[in-house]
Amino acid sequence: FYRWCAKNMRDFILRARKGPSTPDFSSDDLPSAGHLEIVCHCIANALFYSLQLRDDVRVHIALDGPAAPPKVVRIESEGLGSLDGFDERALAAVLSRALADGRGLDLDEEVQSRPGVFIAKQSFESLVRQQSESGDVYLLQKRGTDVREVAFAERSTFVFSDHLSMPKKSDKFLLRLGARALSVGPKMLFASQCITLVHNELDRQNRP
Repeated sequence: FYRWCAKNMRDFILRARKGPSTPDFSSDDLPSAGHLEIVCHCIANALFYSLQLRDDVRVHIALDGPAAPPKVVRIESEGLGSLDGFDERALAAVLSRALADGRGLDLDEEVQSRPGVFIAKQSFESLVRQQSESGDVYLLQKRGTDVREVAFAERSTFVFSDHLSMPKKSDKFLLRLGARALSVGPKMLFASQCITLVHNELDRQNRP
């Protein structure tokens, strides 16, 4: 897997419990593909702002759905080539190509699909454990510490789920690893909106 670099990073992990782990889905019907349109919205909000690409951001998509889980697609803003846009269809095509390139991977094996895009045969738990070894991990929860009350570390990882709640056993696993529960406000929001609010708070704290 990738090595931690010296510079500060923002990492986002989105767990898509029904997200397809093979490229056998139609970009014309993303809701039927485990609501992959939600995943695409999260990727766009993690990587872009006002038509610009953010620096030093990684978004990890943990795909637990059919037909060959687990898979993790990682997109890094540094070194990222052209994505042919950041609409749902364009981003779904990036995921589809990565999943096609990841066919036949052995457990814990990773390959590069295109510049800045990687695909691994890796579980959500393994990914979070890997991140926790090199930086702080935050689990987005409604009853967590208010995002405005936290002074974030230089390396922080933020863990989200899509339209499906995180399983309770996963919540417990994360908390045992030392993850901190974090809230972005009193209302339940879309995952993509939560990513925007986290970015905004880090920007306000002048974090890279």
